[in-house]
Amino acid sequence: MKIRVRMYRHGLGDCFLLTFDDGTAANHVLIDCGTLGKSTPGGGLKEAVADIRRVTNDHLTLLIATHEHKDHLSGFLSEQNAFDKITVDHVWLAWTEDFDDDLAKQLQKYEGDLTRAVGLAADALEGCAQAPGGEAAVALGAAVREVLEFRSDVVLGAFASTINEAMSYVLHKPGEKAEFLRPGQVVTRPWLPGVRVYVLGPPRNAKALSRLEERGEPQELYGLRAAAAATGDDPFAVGAREARDFAVNAEFFLAEQPFDDYYAKLDADGRQELSRVLPFDVRHRLEARHREVQKRFAAYYEPQDEWRRVDQDWLNGSAELALQLDNRINNTSLALAFELADGRVLLFPADAQLGNWLSWHDPDLKWKVEEQGVPPREVVAKDLLARTILYKVGHHASHNATLSRQGLELMTHEDLTALIPVDRVVATNKKWDMPARELFRNLIKKTSGRVVRADVGWPVKEDAEFTTLFTDAEWKQWKAAQEQAEADGIVKLEPLFVDWNLT
Repeated sequence: MKIRVRMYRHGLGDCFLLTFDDGTAANHVLIDCGTLGKSTPGGGLKEAVADIRRVTNDHLTLLIATHEHKDHLSGFLSEQNAFDKITVDHVWLAWTEDFDDDLAKQLQKYEGDLTRAVGLAADALEGCAQAPGGEAAVALGAAVREVLEFRSDVVLGAFASTINEAMSYVLHKPGEKAEFLRPGQVVTRPWLPGVRVYVLGPPRNAKALSRLEERGEPQELYGLRAAAAATGDDPFAVGAREARDFAVNAEFFLAEQPFDDYYAKLDADGRQELSRVLPFDVRHRLEARHREVQKRFAAYYEPQDEWRRVDQDWLNGSAELALQLDNRINNTSLALAFELADGRVLLFPADAQLGNWLSWHDPDLKWKVEEQGVPPREVVAKDLLARTILYKVGHHASHNATLSRQGLELMTHEDLTALIPVDRVVATNKKWDMPARELFRNLIKKTSGRVVRADVGWPVKEDAEFTTLFTDAEWKQWKAAQEQAEADGIVKLEPLFVDWNLT
């Protein structure tokens, strides 16, 4: 069988077209289609989708949408006219998108609460321009919106073009009902002969989904992190309550009305909720906007003492909420391992973070493989990683989406190649370190130089930001491996895409 993986070079985002050709038919699998922008010359998302139509003759055997982030799904909206012309036989989504799944519904409610709270907080921060510390508040509001850009286009708490719409479009695209995959499944289909797909994640565990980064040793992530793992028996319930409380306060803050006027307009439930979240009992509250209060506490309102006021400081918590929202959705990524007939593996973890990756190694998670004429066997994640020949690097090679000891260090195949869908200029403009230096160094070393970035292609010594990663001799070694991969036809670089081929 001939296999080609095409990574489009359309900017900061994922769009991968896999082609499995057994000599009688070519089956095409599209994994995601989205972007957050492009800085390099050449085609963008429109040109990528046009190429998908040309290559597939407007027919996809399988469409996979990994998770609800703009850099993975935006193309299904922006290029909807083109996708309307493409027929899709099958769609795979993570179990987290299944509205009939109780845990999925709980997770979706939690994400909705977080999104609402963060959107309201961004509005409130940006409305603090004339308040003490207004410049910093506005800057924080803008930063919060940038994190929200992964999720949707947010304008004053409203969502203009939500990624939910893109996921809904994918959900209703196939000729048959979409499949919602769960970890532990081994999927074989007659339309992908000789291919076995292992569902790694997302985990069906609230604590695992809530585990984003780590504290302490041994380090699993490529970089020093300070965040603790999730605590509490029900992280969704705890987090959702905090998000709702934050949103209630933000709505009151944005109303810019005296408390009595605002309170009078609420229904009974709204009054009860507002009374519950405000920090002081009604007997001890003073209305900050009231003239008598301002007169009584004149020193607090003196212009020269504005720097001491803390009226808006509580909004600073929105930054943590925004990061939680972004990272938790990454942890719901549909992570898949495509096993070929000869046992080699193509690993596509989307943007899975710590809790998702670690769940693959749960002692209770084993994949049972049944083949005609041979006894059933069990497969574990360590084995799949050891046989990985192609790694689609998670989350554009950010520090927190590739594990070390239980991830990259277990990928021991001598022909390992890594593909990074990244545009570093777009990422750094948003103050995101992609690719993360330490991870990038380890990827190059692990693959003997066979790392391809969507923005610049092969890593080279002339790249000023990364030139000190290796000695001159090592850079020469990596360049030789890259030239050999191109000479052998394994890797082909074109302005619009990078092809990885296997025969």
